[in-house]
This record gives sequence, C-alpha cells and structure tokens, in this order.
Amino acid sequence: MAPAQKYSTTKNPHVLHIASGDLWAGAEVMLYTLVKSLHTDLEIKITVVLLNPGALEEKLRECGITVQIIDESQFNGLQIFQQLNNIIKQTLPDVIHTHRIKENILGGIAAWRNGIPSIRTTHGAPEHRPPLYKIPKHLILLTDRLLGRYCQQNIVAVSPDLAEILKRKFPESKVLTITNGIGIESLRRNMPPHSANNNGHHHIGIAGRLSPIKRVDLFIEMASYLKQHNPELSIQFHIYGDGPLNDSLQIQAHSQQADDYIHFEGHCENISQELQSLDALVMTSDHEGLPMVLLEAMCLQTPIIASAVGGIPDLLEQGKCGTLVRKHTAKAFSEAVINLITKPKQHQQLALMALERVRNHYSAKHTAETYLSVYQSLLTHKNSEKKLK
Repeated sequence: MAPAQKYSTTKNPHVLHIASGDLWAGAEVMLYTLVKSLHTDLEIKITVVLLNPGALEEKLRECGITVQIIDESQFNGLQIFQQLNNIIKQTLPDVIHTHRIKENILGGIAAWRNGIPSIRTTHGAPEHRPPLYKIPKHLILLTDRLLGRYCQQNIVAVSPDLAEILKRKFPESKVLTITNGIGIESLRRNMPPHSANNNGHHHIGIAGRLSPIKRVDLFIEMASYLKQHNPELSIQFHIYGDGPLNDSLQIQAHSQQADDYIHFEGHCENISQELQSLDALVMTSDHEGLPMVLLEAMCLQTPIIASAVGGIPDLLEQGKCGTLVRKHTAKAFSEAVINLITKPKQHQQLALMALERVRNHYSAKHTAETYLSVYQSLLTHKNSEKKLK
C-alpha cells in the first residue's frame, strides 16, 4: 500500500499539473487556459511540471504560475521520475493532474507512491494502434491503461463522444466529461472579431499538429479538387502547424503542382490573428475530442467547416454553428467551401450563433469550476477514508 500523504483540508487545494509542453497545440492551450483560470479566477495554488521548455512555460510564468522543468531531452524516464518524486515531496500537492500517456505513467506512479489522489485528462482518441511487432509501444499503452484503471481516481474526457470510447477501457464510474473552456472576453478584447476582407480573394485554412489523425492530406486533396473544378475562383490555402508529416505533406502538395496556392505556414504562436484573416477554418480530422482551435474560431466568428466526428457535432450544435461534413472526401469538403463562398451571409449567421454558444457553454471559468469540484471531491473522499482507518 502507498504511504499516506498529509492533505490540505482547506477549500482550495494545491494542484500539481504534469504535461509535456513540447508544442503550443490543442492540449497545451487547454492546459494553459485551465490553470490560468484556476489561478486567476478561483485563486487556486497551482504548480506545473513540464517535460520541455517552450511557449507553454513562458505563458504560464507570465501569469505568475509556478513552473518546474524536467527536460526530457536531458534525462531518461527513471531520472525524470526521480526528479518528479522530489518535486512532489518538496511542494506537497493535494492533487496531481496528468496530461498524455508519458505524463500519465510518470505522474500516476508518483501519485500512488506518495498517496496523493490523481486524475488525467484525455484530450482526444488514441491514434492508430502500433503494429504488433512494436512490443515496447504496446507495453507503454498497457501500463497507461493499468494505471488509469487502478491508480488514478478519475479519467476526464473533453467530449461525450470521447467519454464513451474511454468507458470501454476504464471503469465507467471513473470516467467524467468536462468540456474544454476558453477565455472568451480576453481573446476578443485582444483580437477584434473576424473581419476577413480579401478583395475577392478567398483564404481557407487548417490548423493543428501535422499528424495522421488530422488528415491534412485530405485538406490538400480538397484544395487540388477545388482548383481543378473551379479555376475561376481565387483561393489560397494555408496550413498552420508542424509535426511528423510535414515533409510528406509538402511532397504531396508539390506533386499536385499546388505550390502557388497551398502555403505551409509552420508553427504559429498567435493562431488567433491568423484565424481572424481567414474566410473559413477547415478541420478534416478522423477524430477530435473538443478542439481548442475551433473554440478560438468560434470566439472570433470565423466560419467553420469540419468533419462530423468526435466532439465536433456537439460543439457546433449539429450544424447550427458551423458546417459539418459527413462524407470524408475531398469532393464533400470542396462542396462545403463553395457553399461558403457563394452564401457568405448564411455562414456569417452561423458564426454569430457559434459565438453565442461559446459564451453560454464553454467559458474558461466554468470549466475551471468544474475541475475544482472534482479536486475537492477527491480530497473529501480521501480524508473520509483516512478517518475510517
């Protein structure tokens, strides 16, 4: 049995988050938004351990949040665990909150060892399972699953669809749904609403990590299809993000002679500014949890065209707040883009509905309050168990 830890009995617990921090992508934006609201709006003591320095570290420090770096490029897994364990002993958190598989494993074991309740947030469905011969990867997935089942108290899904997937792997009683939130007014205050005015030129974008599940290859196919079948339209396509498929996607675009109208913009620190200039944000993913970039687009009233997968239909209220594409083909996405170009007022109305939906259901403070109630319930349960012993 794990040794006992002294817990705070105060209303506001000290929460330790563990995350990678290697990119500024959806999971990092969600973590930043959550801990900023916990720290600023709810006055919760937060410590964040990151396995990489970078944009997330800088933004958290700017908010006055304590950040500790254990650089995974300099230490192996055992060394990272030892340093993490030392940080836990020094800071004495009441709850540990992990993000992604590596942090789930390191944080889950460290939490169990120190007798601290822990939860994880699952930001999206797992990508394709590794081939059978990649035994180490299968062992990592198995370890992650066992820790979630037996050592962590809650598994948080960011959408109802994702929760149903997780209930097949973990005890149903452990799985919670807490949708992502966004700092609506601060985003709109720092960035005026959508105002694309491109003098007859149309700009269509996609934003995200260049990985298989995002299907940026389909976005490129869509762009090529549109140019081939609608040569009279002046459309430029922008790909924001970086990732393992960057080179192969650029080769694909070049092979389709699309270099003059498909632009690889790379990693973008201020994606909101780019969203503001687009006629539409397109999302061609095979699966999504609750994409932060869609929440940002909704805040800025940028029209959305997205796959009807994962948490997206709920987020877009089954098409009332954006266009849902149910056929995962270049032709289907192309038709949606043409509809947007030819019926701009209709899509502006959808974008206005999207803004109202985010205001009513996806505020950062509401999400933070929901997580706080989970943290408090974990401590209440743990303290009641101690009294019975």
